[in-house]
Amino acid sequence: MTGSTAATRSAVGTGAPDRRRQWTLVAAAVTGTLATTYLALAGTGVGRHVAARDLWFFQVEAVTRSELGPRPALVLCGLALALLAGAWLLLGRALQLGAGSRAVAWLAVLWSVPLAVGIPLFSPDVYHYAAVGASTQHGVDPYVDGPGAAGDIPGIRGGEEIWLDNPSPYSPPFVRLLDGLAGLFGEEPRAMVLALRVLTVLALVGIALVVVRIARLQGLDPTRSLWLTVANPLVLLHAVSGSHNDALMLVFVLAGVWAALLRRPYLAATLCALGAGVKVMALAVVVIVAIDAAWRHTELRDRLRTLVQVGATGLAVFVAAVTVSGYGWGWTGALSVPGLAVEPLSPPSALAVLISRDDPPLDAVRAAALAVGALVSLWLFTRVPQWGVIRVTAWVFVVVLLTGSVVWPWYFLWPLLFLALTGIRTDRVLVVVSSVAGTFLLLPGGDATLRRFGRPLADAIVLGVLLAVAAWALWTRSRRSREPVTAGP
Repeated sequence: MTGSTAATRSAVGTGAPDRRRQWTLVAAAVTGTLATTYLALAGTGVGRHVAARDLWFFQVEAVTRSELGPRPALVLCGLALALLAGAWLLLGRALQLGAGSRAVAWLAVLWSVPLAVGIPLFSPDVYHYAAVGASTQHGVDPYVDGPGAAGDIPGIRGGEEIWLDNPSPYSPPFVRLLDGLAGLFGEEPRAMVLALRVLTVLALVGIALVVVRIARLQGLDPTRSLWLTVANPLVLLHAVSGSHNDALMLVFVLAGVWAALLRRPYLAATLCALGAGVKVMALAVVVIVAIDAAWRHTELRDRLRTLVQVGATGLAVFVAAVTVSGYGWGWTGALSVPGLAVEPLSPPSALAVLISRDDPPLDAVRAAALAVGALVSLWLFTRVPQWGVIRVTAWVFVVVLLTGSVVWPWYFLWPLLFLALTGIRTDRVLVVVSSVAGTFLLLPGGDATLRRFGRPLADAIVLGVLLAVAAWALWTRSRRSREPVTAGP
């Protein structure tokens, strides 16, 4: 009788966590899908939005801002974003209850489906990509003139005026890709957007595969790594819906880091250089890979030889890709174009506005921030032998964000994907907090949430949050250094 009772209690004990896990997964699936479905239907109803009638296949009038009113539309979109963030956290709880990688993958797909069929949210950048491709078909040099120089052509509809009137800041190989897509799909913006969305979704699949492999190499839990990266609401909103080219850059850089971990530095440098063909900042990872390969040798002569050879390989691949693109090297002058946007999310821009709201010293503050960023990055390069490729890459990208002239929430993807793979608890906490907070930094129509606070209050909020995070990081580090070291058995 006693044995039977014990067996019954054991069965009940094992069944309860299973039921909790199942209900948690169901709750995450339902809330997340409801959230992304609502955003896909009504996301253009708040903020600076494009006209879905002309630029997308459908628009639900009942949930537009004109029908609901500005405040209800804003509140409902905010609730949808909160539901999506909550669903992601519920999925994290399900992992603690024993959910596996398959559950993470299925929920990420389920949440992504509405975003994949809805109009691009949070930014019309993908329409600007289409405009660049269409204008090159009309003979516009994208590094001399903006897409608007092509005249009133269908392909530039949906792009923001500030970017239509300025040269492209993207690397020549990516611009050549846009030119090829425009030649293939004509000047129909919707067709171009769909093609680019397919590419970014495929890049996200590639990121998932590489993340699992890196996690296993690092001895990390692949399921939790997938949750922190691919199922992340920021990734889904800006890679799937927004179709930003950052996903294309990151799949090459992550693959390059994976190759570096496998001790294939020349392949790693090549892959990172291809990522620089989308956004040039990926060249920084070529340097990190070269240093990592060099310090695997003990002799100084071997280190120098490997450093030069691996670095030269990456540089040669990038130069070849740019040369084949056929646009020359005038494109480097357009790298400053994104700085035309004076957004409070950029710490240097926020500081300049706080110094003088009416006449902010943008050039001086940004130049100083750039110099500081370069020096800190050089110091981080020296930490590669101790920290490893992944952690140094993560923090170099953090430095780029903190010292860059312009920052948008999808830029957060650069460091977050790598911080999630360092294996350090503080880094994982930073990923979770940044991902949840970053979800609310833009309205689905594209307006920055911070701008609703007015300036310079928005700028003060940004710098205040950064100081608070820095203080927390220093406190955490000092507390860890004071912890007594316990001798092993």
